[in-house]
Amino acid sequence: MGIDYTFKGVVNSFNTVKGDIIDFSYLTITLLLGPLYAYNLYFEESPVLAFVLNSIVLLGLVIVVVFKSRIPIRIKKLFLLFMLIFGNLYSIYQYGFFGGGQYFMILIFGLSIFYYNRWWAIGINIVLVGYFFIFMHLYTTGQLRYDVSPQLLVRSKMVWLADFILTIVVMAIVGYAIRKTFVAYRHKVKEQHDNFKKFNYTLDNLPIPVAALTVDKRISYFNDAFYQYFGFEAEEIPSIEDWFRLVYPDPSIRIEIEADSQRQIKNGFREQLQLPIEYNDFVTKSGAIKSAEVYHTFLGDVAICAFIDLTERKRKRRLMVETMMKAEEKENKRIAQELHDGVGPLLSAAKIYAHSLTNHTVDADKEMLGEKLNELLNGALKELRNTINNVTPQILQKYGLARAVESFVNHIQPITSIQFLIDVDELSFRDSLIELAVYRALIELINNSIKYGSPTEIKIAIKNDDGGLVISYIDNGVGFDFDQVKHNGFGLSNITNRIETIGGKISFNTGAGAGVYVEIAFKH
Repeated sequence: MGIDYTFKGVVNSFNTVKGDIIDFSYLTITLLLGPLYAYNLYFEESPVLAFVLNSIVLLGLVIVVVFKSRIPIRIKKLFLLFMLIFGNLYSIYQYGFFGGGQYFMILIFGLSIFYYNRWWAIGINIVLVGYFFIFMHLYTTGQLRYDVSPQLLVRSKMVWLADFILTIVVMAIVGYAIRKTFVAYRHKVKEQHDNFKKFNYTLDNLPIPVAALTVDKRISYFNDAFYQYFGFEAEEIPSIEDWFRLVYPDPSIRIEIEADSQRQIKNGFREQLQLPIEYNDFVTKSGAIKSAEVYHTFLGDVAICAFIDLTERKRKRRLMVETMMKAEEKENKRIAQELHDGVGPLLSAAKIYAHSLTNHTVDADKEMLGEKLNELLNGALKELRNTINNVTPQILQKYGLARAVESFVNHIQPITSIQFLIDVDELSFRDSLIELAVYRALIELINNSIKYGSPTEIKIAIKNDDGGLVISYIDNGVGFDFDQVKHNGFGLSNITNRIETIGGKISFNTGAGAGVYVEIAFKH
């Protein structure tokens, strides 16, 4: 969209001002020039067309003044432009310079630049100036003549009165327009100043660090939260280069970060687009290491920069990664231990049988050794499958949580005297992450009960609950002191972290000689 260079572009938002000025113009012209129009119509002989047009002008003036509130400003400005152009053309045609055409030209110029765009204003005024010079040439070369001599015009009181009235009209309208415009402008400036004060007050009281950056890289403002966050005084960071120098004291780190940031900010000023930039591991005045994401809002030649602290978020993210890595390392150790304790001995024994098999020549011995070797290899394969299933049970992936728990119980039932009672609903939803976490927790609880609890009965219930999932685990074993062992025994912290990390809740109810009751709940 092109810039409007006319005065209309400056006061485009002053709708009441434009309406007031045009109404004042009609009232002034009607009161001061109306009697002259009426005099000319009554006393002066003029062509029929001029008589009709002057009559229309006079009637139109009266109608607009009387019914001004009902007539749209668009109609008002068109009729006023027509009336002024007609007055200019008629007076120059009839009387040349002595007809007052120059006064009409001044009013037309003001009207066109005030109410129309620049091309209309330029076009209208070029045509009128051309018209004036054409008739100036015609009169000065004698091709057109006055009906009366200039001496008689000088001696005519009506001519003097008309010139005086036209001067008053021009001065009154121009003065009124200038006064109304400057009053509106002053009001606009005051409004902007008040808004700026409110804006500054809002920034001053924001709980997040905020700074203002100008297009020439000066830091022109920062709020109290910025000072508390970084600790720098205004004189310490007059520019963004000074800020980079203080928060990144190591030049080898600062150069690359500053260059990339300056490039993004420069593009932001050019495109006037909001953009976030992340700054990691910078140093505050107190020596604290922090990270923040900065959001830039560009307002012309100023960028408002809001700092969102990421330090705690990054610390938690790092802690989460470390926890996951530790859990993964622990799981790898567990798998290695299971392979070492379960598969390793079987393979070692199989190797011995395989070696013996190659050194025996008696067929009966070979057959016996082959059976033992086959039995050992089958056992190793079975142990290996069990280890793999403990990592990511295939039955859990294919058939879901209930079948996976039942399958695990069926595998260990023959080697224990514990009675398992399992009550499972048809689950209303499937979530692989929740199912895996619950499966791991239940396996861990069963193993703990077998190793430490000495129960005779274990009850497991998996139930739907208002679109969610509730799992209860009960054993009638010896129980334990939960407060004593929750941080260092039975893997309870692993179970709790696994469940709570994915949005679940877990509670333990146990005590010495009281058995164990565990409830796990997920809302879906």
